[in-house]
Amino acid sequence: MSPQQANVGVVGTGFFLNSKGYFVSVAHIFDSSNQNTKFLYIGRLPENLHKPRLEITEMCRDDELDIYVGRIDLKTQNYFYLSKTIPDIGRSICVSGYPLAQISTNSQGGLELGGVRRYFQPTFVLDKGIANSDNGQGKIRKHDGFLVRDAGLFGMSGGPVFDTKGIVVGMQGSVTQPRVSKNLSGRTISVENALAIRSNLILDLLKKSKIKSNFWGRF
Repeated sequence: MSPQQANVGVVGTGFFLNSKGYFVSVAHIFDSSNQNTKFLYIGRLPENLHKPRLEITEMCRDDELDIYVGRIDLKTQNYFYLSKTIPDIGRSICVSGYPLAQISTNSQGGLELGGVRRYFQPTFVLDKGIANSDNGQGKIRKHDGFLVRDAGLFGMSGGPVFDTKGIVVGMQGSVTQPRVSKNLSGRTISVENALAIRSNLILDLLKKSKIKSNFWGRF
């Protein structure tokens, strides 16, 4: 395609698992692909644009639990450790990702970055949780993990959820259905929470697929 014909967009977030270019994200961000769709790694934006753009290869996935593992041809030291246990209710954590990012091509075939920034939000664990999530095309997946107080924004699906030591305890999966909170005066607030997929499910898939990763804790 010519630059004028190509459409570029952000569908979610991912994070590296090891130094060999293996990364994890959620499966649902790849659902709308067709034969003309390419998923590319273009760098650690906004300040580190990678050239050339690297095409993503799928290594394995668990479609029911919404976990996707891919790989790019890149050696990197910017990878995270995964925890084999999830944090207790009430514990402080941090959600992250690329919310509301806009990427487009210009007439020279380059990229225009609008609103691209890495987002980190301190929050805490509300409760353990399991919920079914519809991808909008009739595919239902089970998000198994824990509820997070601060809801994620579009583009943050697949983003790592950290504990206070910087260890990944989960991955952003979905947002709960809106609920209404009322006080005695009749004031109402619409409440949504994020649901994070627990990190030990990611470790289970990696072990099953014989992919080396870095974990925190003992099996």
